[in-house]
Amino acid sequence: MNSPKSTDSKHLSPQLMKEKLWVRRVREDDDREAFEKIFREYYKRLHGFAYTYVEERTAAEDIVQSVFLKIWTDRKNWDPPGTVKQYLFASVRNEALNILRHEKIVIETRESVIESFREHHQAKKAETAETEALRLKIEEGIEKLPHRCRQIFLLNRRSGLTYTEIADYLGISINTVNTQMGRALKSLRDTLSDYLPALVSGSIISFFF
Repeated sequence: MNSPKSTDSKHLSPQLMKEKLWVRRVREDDDREAFEKIFREYYKRLHGFAYTYVEERTAAEDIVQSVFLKIWTDRKNWDPPGTVKQYLFASVRNEALNILRHEKIVIETRESVIESFREHHQAKKAETAETEALRLKIEEGIEKLPHRCRQIFLLNRRSGLTYTEIADYLGISINTVNTQMGRALKSLRDTLSDYLPALVSGSIISFFF
């Protein structure tokens, strides 16, 4: 009976035997010359292969160099299964895909930040416009107040006088001041009803004075 074909080194092609020898010399002897032979043997093809993924020459160069740098750094443990060619092409493919995934994450993150900033900026612009419109509406409402009512309101809100001080200053009773302030706030609430439907007090108006 014929024995099965042997899979030992006697049946390897001259090229594969040569590469196995290079790998062993790199791993066991730190042989830089053997390492450079492998590099020169495959660099051009690996660069072209990496380029099909990243479509940029410098990036393709970086990928191939990164693969060989990792091999040299961990050379004591380097014992690639299969052929050197298979190992190198698989390593370049994985490195290229990792870079593309990383770039995708960076781009998505950058776009997300830009979009958040844009939305925040637009919201602030809208808020500023709404605030200015509200301020103008309040000014309009104040101008429509009867003279005495407007005078009392402004002395309290803009000059900071208390009701007692206003009464003394104008020579009127505190009850009159109370009544006029109540009318002023009611009139302003009515004026601002379209802007502040939930307004139940003069607290929003106080924000502007």
